[in-house]
Amino acid sequence: MQSYRILISRADIDGVPVEFDYADVFVVVREGATEPGPNDWEAQLRTDRFHRLALARHELALTAPDGSCLRGAAVVRFSDGHRHLFRGDDELSGFEAHDPRTDPA
Repeated sequence: MQSYRILISRADIDGVPVEFDYADVFVVVREGATEPGPNDWEAQLRTDRFHRLALARHELALTAPDGSCLRGAAVVRFSDGHRHLFRGDDELSGFEAHDPRTDPA
């Protein structure tokens, strides 16, 4: 099993940009798989300003500093208006696994 934490520089929730002070995506690729399963990823965002989120399924578009964009539907697992935790509920498109033993990136 491999795990990846990807920092995020831009986030859209349901097509609406969200300002945040920290965001990342945590991805697990299980043994024998080449990509994460629908529930094998989660995203977290911390917002300075209060941001109300319905405890429902949302479409996320998350851009890393290198410009790559991860997209997928996720369910809000927790939100207090400033800390938001999403659990993947669909394919995470745009994710590319790499082998840390052979890829220095």
